[in-house]
Amino acid sequence: MSKVSVKGVVVGGIVDVVASLVLDMPFGFYAALHVDLSNVPKARMESTINAATQANIPLYVTELLIGLACSVLGGYVAARLAKQDELLNGALSSFLCVVLGIFTMAAGMDSHALWEQILLLLASPILALFGGYLMQRQRLGRVAPGESSAN
Repeated sequence: MSKVSVKGVVVGGIVDVVASLVLDMPFGFYAALHVDLSNVPKARMESTINAATQANIPLYVTELLIGLACSVLGGYVAARLAKQDELLNGALSSFLCVVLGIFTMAAGMDSHALWEQILLLLASPILALFGGYLMQRQRLGRVAPGESSAN
């Protein structure tokens, strides 16, 4: 029977989102420094900076890759804390990203094209599952031949 670790899933989800926000901040600052914001109304500053980031393809791809790597990290953390059913707990750690993604899509706050939004929503649980897989492989690699992994 599969066991969900609420602690692992919640902490993994928080690690995913917070790490993404923190690691993506420098990219926003960089884009803001390279855009003339003097005539931009305060209400449009965020969308202007997002547009500048997306217009710089290497910057945008790097930002996306970091966000996707954070989903792997969140899945790994969830699986490590769960100490069992790593794949399930890893995948479930993407719940916060998925919920936030659906909310921003529904509210019209996401600056990505619709196909990108859907792709990112699908990628988050897949990559979080991969993080769980990495933890599972690490755990199974530590078990000596002939020993039980239930210890």
